[in-house]
Amino acid sequence: MKLKTTRFGELDVPEENILLFPEGIIGFENFKKYVIITKKENSPLRWLQSLQEANLAFIIINPFLFKPDYNPKVDKQDMQLLKIKDISETEVLTIVVVPENPRDMVANLMAPILVNPKYCLGKQIIPKDAQYPTRYRILDSYGENAQSTQAVSC
Repeated sequence: MKLKTTRFGELDVPEENILLFPEGIIGFENFKKYVIITKKENSPLRWLQSLQEANLAFIIINPFLFKPDYNPKVDKQDMQLLKIKDISETEVLTIVVVPENPRDMVANLMAPILVNPKYCLGKQIIPKDAQYPTRYRILDSYGENAQSTQAVSC
């Protein structure tokens, strides 16, 4: 599939890399198909690019790189939608906001994105315990005792 984006130009997206978000992303519920783009190899930051809107892309990061004890609770309904029995079957991602000063970038830990690579399904959840902030400063703890993680893809 050919995809025209405003940030990355035209991309070839294999069908098997397309992620379906049946409920969309919070605030963008009408956009249900995305692809994860890695701009620079080994960069912790990636992009969640909409296939339906060229201007819609979210910067994402694996939260375990800066918050190794992160443990959002997933309810049964979300697990059913994602076709999982446990969060360990997913790649956990968070949306990043990069302000004018990149050293102040923050991640939304309250509403993580879970991706089931086996079925190419994604969902942004808001855990019932909601103990995490929406604006967690990434660079305050980036790399300190980070868990080793590997990105998964569909």
